[in-house]
Amino acid sequence: MNAPVSFWEQRWADKADIVVVGAGLVGLQSAIKLKQKFSHRKVWIIESSTFGSPASLRNAGFACFGSLGEILDDAKNISLDDALGLYALRYQGLQKLISTYGETTIGYENSGGYEIFKNSESEEFDRIAENVDSINEKLFEVHGQMSFHIKKSSSFGMDIHPSAIFSPGEGAIQTHLLYETIRKHAVSLGIEIFSGLQVESFHPLESLKWNLKFANSDISVVAQELIICTNGFTRQILPELDVAPARGQVLVTEAIPTLPFRGIFHYDKGYVYFRSLGARILIGGARNIDFKGEETMSQETTDQLVSHLKNILNEVIVPGLNPKIDYQWAGTMGMASDRQPIIKQIEPHLHCCVRMGGMGVALSAWASEKLVNLID
Repeated sequence: MNAPVSFWEQRWADKADIVVVGAGLVGLQSAIKLKQKFSHRKVWIIESSTFGSPASLRNAGFACFGSLGEILDDAKNISLDDALGLYALRYQGLQKLISTYGETTIGYENSGGYEIFKNSESEEFDRIAENVDSINEKLFEVHGQMSFHIKKSSSFGMDIHPSAIFSPGEGAIQTHLLYETIRKHAVSLGIEIFSGLQVESFHPLESLKWNLKFANSDISVVAQELIICTNGFTRQILPELDVAPARGQVLVTEAIPTLPFRGIFHYDKGYVYFRSLGARILIGGARNIDFKGEETMSQETTDQLVSHLKNILNEVIVPGLNPKIDYQWAGTMGMASDRQPIIKQIEPHLHCCVRMGGMGVALSAWASEKLVNLID
């Protein structure tokens, strides 16, 4: 049973002007840009988890914007022009994020990214590699360099196809530094962040305001503007939107002093991803072996996927080393067959910025800016 709400608590809760639901990278940056645009208005962020955000502090730390194979696969569901446009948005969003906060502050490392293939995937490699020149030509104006190169992969010490497709613009971040930096920025502007409040419902008031009710508190919050930035958890409060939760499971090994590679890697059509993390290896993904089972908001890891990721680690990435796993966790992304984010007004004074498609790091700065431009 929740404790009764005091007169003073409710008076205080009625004071919000703008409420952002979700304290992830998109929610934090949306609140920051709203406060910068409307400096005289009170901006609050409400977050359901007690510590951080379920995806933004649980991702793999990839600063990526799409492998060549991913672009070609996206083009099967959307047009090639749309797939290239999404690549450009991710790239531009990442540059905006880096220029705002600085490489060192967020732990950014421009290590480059590699799309690698199984030994048995020579035909798949050839199919993708034959598009390198044409896609490079189409993307050249995005960042003034060739987006993809074919490179030898023998120096990695992996049991993979001898050639890989290299993306020199990709890199890695230290997720905790990125999140801490943006959160501190929000707090420095006077934005208040309230954790541990699960939005159960909201409804409009006659005065063109929104009244929020919570599953775990009897207090109610009134907002003049309500912004939903819940990404993979959007079904809980906006079930009509086409946003499916997609669990991403992640493992981190013990330190491997002889680790022969650095950088980020996309494997098995991008469904498996791994990176160097100092002398450790971080590996995650593999939801393609159980799409239905991974369409969940659960933060638990599963024996099936953990076992599959360990097999790839021990048989493909560092054959024969069998490193110990020091950490394993899961985070929730927001997905759909249409990879475009949903950034729109739903009703007067109600907007959303969701469905980052597993690219929240790259898209967050751009998406939050687009959202704020919709609000007067």
